[in-house]
Amino acid sequence: MKKLLFIVLAIVVVGVVVFLFSKNNRRFIGLPVPAQSPTGEKGLPYGDDGLIMPAGIVTYTNVGYSPSTPTIQKGQTVAWKNKGSSLMWIASAMHPTHKIYPDSDVAKCGTSLQAGIFDACKGYGAGESWEFKFDERGTWKYHNHLQSNHTGTITVE
Repeated sequence: MKKLLFIVLAIVVVGVVVFLFSKNNRRFIGLPVPAQSPTGEKGLPYGDDGLIMPAGIVTYTNVGYSPSTPTIQKGQTVAWKNKGSSLMWIASAMHPTHKIYPDSDVAKCGTSLQAGIFDACKGYGAGESWEFKFDERGTWKYHNHLQSNHTGTITVE
């Protein structure tokens, strides 16, 4: 009986240790998460929410974007976070058509093609954010569709 109790206790202890130190549960107990994405790519940072953070973060305020000219690598994502009091609607230049980034066009907003365009297709309020993954190399100008003098440039290498 004592031997069986010892075996059961050992299995429980091993199970708890495996649970606590597995990659998916480290956030649950407040331990750092290894910088590795679900697909095995190394070096991707995780945010407080456990999701892979974008390569670039641009803050929007009532005076515009900061930084307004980040540089990223092809295939990386930029997140725009609204810390202002007015709406931000991130969109590829040129205002008002949004056609500079390949295949982007404001006319695609609200259609099945919306997911692939460099256009938020709506305003995001204070505390909200929008992300876009850049799959094309180049220098891409953008603006706030609702306040077109607020502009920036993303360089994708």
